[in-house]
Amino acid sequence: MHRFLPFALLISLSLQNVFAQGAFTSEQYKKALWMVTRFYGGQRSGIGPNWLIMEHPNPLYRTSFTGDADNGHNLEGGWFDCGDHVTFGQTFFFSTYMLALAYDMFPEGFHDLYNGKDYSDYVESKDWSIEGGTPNGIPDLLEELKYATDWIIKATPNANTFYYEKGNGDKDHRTWVTAGKMTTQSVDEGGEPRDIVKNPNDGVMASFAAATLAIMSKIYRKYDSDYADLCLEHARNAYAYANSNKNNSVGAASGGFYGAHKDPQTVFVTAASEMYLATKDNAYKNAIDNSQVKSSWHVLDYSNSHDLAVYAAARAVETDRAAHLGLMFDEFVSKYTNPSNINSEKITTLGGDWGQLRYTGNTAFVVALYSLATNTNQYDQFIYNQINYVLGENNAKQSFVVGFCEGCNKEPRLPHHRNVFLRDDNPDDNEKANMTIPIRNKYFGQLMGGTRESGNYTESVTDYRTTEGGIDYNAGLLGALAYIVSKTAPADTSKFGATPIKPVPNKINPQNSVIRFTGTYVFPAQNKSFTVKIVNLKGDVISVIKSNGQAVKFVPQNMGVYFAFSP
Repeated sequence: MHRFLPFALLISLSLQNVFAQGAFTSEQYKKALWMVTRFYGGQRSGIGPNWLIMEHPNPLYRTSFTGDADNGHNLEGGWFDCGDHVTFGQTFFFSTYMLALAYDMFPEGFHDLYNGKDYSDYVESKDWSIEGGTPNGIPDLLEELKYATDWIIKATPNANTFYYEKGNGDKDHRTWVTAGKMTTQSVDEGGEPRDIVKNPNDGVMASFAAATLAIMSKIYRKYDSDYADLCLEHARNAYAYANSNKNNSVGAASGGFYGAHKDPQTVFVTAASEMYLATKDNAYKNAIDNSQVKSSWHVLDYSNSHDLAVYAAARAVETDRAAHLGLMFDEFVSKYTNPSNINSEKITTLGGDWGQLRYTGNTAFVVALYSLATNTNQYDQFIYNQINYVLGENNAKQSFVVGFCEGCNKEPRLPHHRNVFLRDDNPDDNEKANMTIPIRNKYFGQLMGGTRESGNYTESVTDYRTTEGGIDYNAGLLGALAYIVSKTAPADTSKFGATPIKPVPNKINPQNSVIRFTGTYVFPAQNKSFTVKIVNLKGDVISVIKSNGQAVKFVPQNMGVYFAFSP
């Protein structure tokens, strides 16, 4: 029998645990979440801008793989998987759903601290710390997530077509260079044209795609209703594809880097639930198969996402909510928080050995979701313990987040990640050990794979099992941090939605005003005449705008990233 704790008991337990102990201040948790969020901007493929490489000394390397396409269908964009430059659908669509769910559940955890559309605020301030950003009216996570959903829309053009992989893992791993440099290399060394893979016999990735777009159609509507409608349109495309393949799952097409999902039909439950929550169409509600709402033999990750299906179904079907939350407690929360599964450093021992700390963040996120659903604080200390350990409150005072060191003795300096170092000379392993992160890229926010025993951690850039991170590694950590920040330093969501237009400075360097054109751009009125030059990434002047002081609208012939400056 599945337990479902009575409301009165939940309140009693909650009152006993109101004062969970956080090792860091509210501002430090907020800073950690800012960093972990902006990490995704350093994973951008395509025009970007990718903030790690957008000021690369070689202008040709400031974008990457802008030619990704399939017979004329543009597939530029999306996120790189980890420290390499491939987009693997297995982790990509899982991660986008995790982030969308985190925002949907904990919106007050996410602040607006920078301009995530193009990072022009950081470029202009020349300060890539948290202080260098400027709010622009949109929560930072939504801007990072939108870059991903822009690509999901491209990847789901209709109900019968689904793109899920870009690049080739084996070719990509042959050289240690930035994504911009790799774009220019031979095809055998990961250059363009890259492999584009579509139409797998797989319902898992399309289910996560549908679920992500369904949530995005809700949470982005206040900023752009047309975009929200577009998300829902393509959510239906992804859902239809998933429905036709819901019994099947596949691994990565190249290199065998990722395996198939263990239980594909559970992910279809997630898709149907989120589609119902976004549309209230009973056809989606009726597609929720309760026989597929079940336990898992593993811990939440990209190929074992039963926790997410149980939670989505509990939210979607009121009559089954108590039973589903009871199952969530019995099979996941009680297991994750059981003292027999907690080590001397107060973190869970569950999960695999590769990228161990992804499971630390994932279990904390699942417990946070359950805590929200049942209105309890009973497990807050567990959540804090997982996150505190990752941030450096452990026996060795070792931080496992690149750029975060608040009271730590050791911070990560050698993440297994190519773009962060800006090295294009393909260094050998001996030289890699001596690499240093450029100051502008210091606050990268990557969760290292790490270890559950902090005193045993030895950092080596070549040991990718412990020093590589990934979009799925950061996802659970981000969600759990959002839960904490929503309690300790909640964002004032009433301020979101009004996007201020920033004037063009009169005297700036071309590299210090980066604009990503996606439509009409307005140069605001000045108190005097002004001239603005628009320059592409190669340094060519594509337009000169002159005004007697009035506002000027400009629509470039080709959308993308440009420099705007006043000569």
